[in-house]
Amino acid sequence: MDPWNALGTANPLQTALVGLYAAQLTGAEEIPLAFSMVTERAARVLGLGADEYGVTEGAPASFVLLPAPTPAEAVRRQVRPRYVVARGSVLAETPPAPTRLWWPGQQGPSDVDFTPPL
Repeated sequence: MDPWNALGTANPLQTALVGLYAAQLTGAEEIPLAFSMVTERAARVLGLGADEYGVTEGAPASFVLLPAPTPAEAVRRQVRPRYVVARGSVLAETPPAPTRLWWPGQQGPSDVDFTPPL
């Protein structure tokens, strides 16, 4: 349940994607900005200092590990967090769930991750 959005899943990536569509900000340089809005910028609005937010030596190890090579890919693909860690303890883990496609003329399925070639 998402206390701020009746149709939401409490996933900031969903908020970023909906915001991008609503504001028609789908350019390549605009998508990473939406990621920033639900991460670094949200932390600033909440008044979280460097000792509470970010990756720095000596800070609490609290983070969400997303299985995406870039912020834009995380938003585009709406990836589920691989790990959620709070103060060094794993709170949640999502095992990989591959998508398999059966292409006409091929023997067996192929795993697809919908990421563009690098």
